[in-house]
Amino acid sequence: MNGSSSSWGIPLILGGILMANVLFLEKAPAGPWNDASFSVGVTGLISISLIYIAWYKWKFETYGIVPWLNLWKDVRGSGLRITVSGFLTIAFTWTFAEQISIPPAGGLILNLIGCLMILQGTYALLSVGYLRES
Repeated sequence: MNGSSSSWGIPLILGGILMANVLFLEKAPAGPWNDASFSVGVTGLISISLIYIAWYKWKFETYGIVPWLNLWKDVRGSGLRITVSGFLTIAFTWTFAEQISIPPAGGLILNLIGCLMILQGTYALLSVGYLRES
């Protein structure tokens, strides 16, 4: 498959619909755990996953989840941008989490995403630096 919109458009549309429900309607069944707010959180995680899968397919023109370094065009520049973005995500969460309307677990999830971004970016930078194969 090439990077046509039909291959990444469906997960993007489904993820967008679910995300709109989570952000604006906050409607979900109680589920087996008898807690509708937990179901909204699970729906949010599913929507973020679908949006990420659509982005991955659009960006790398292949299906997958892990952004392998051999798919990147500029490893050093992308690694630096990802690392800085991770630090900014953590700083944003620590600074504004109390002031914006996110669930308590949302701050933890944003910090996790920021830490994973720092880890991925640092690995990318090290792979073209100290860990480079000779």
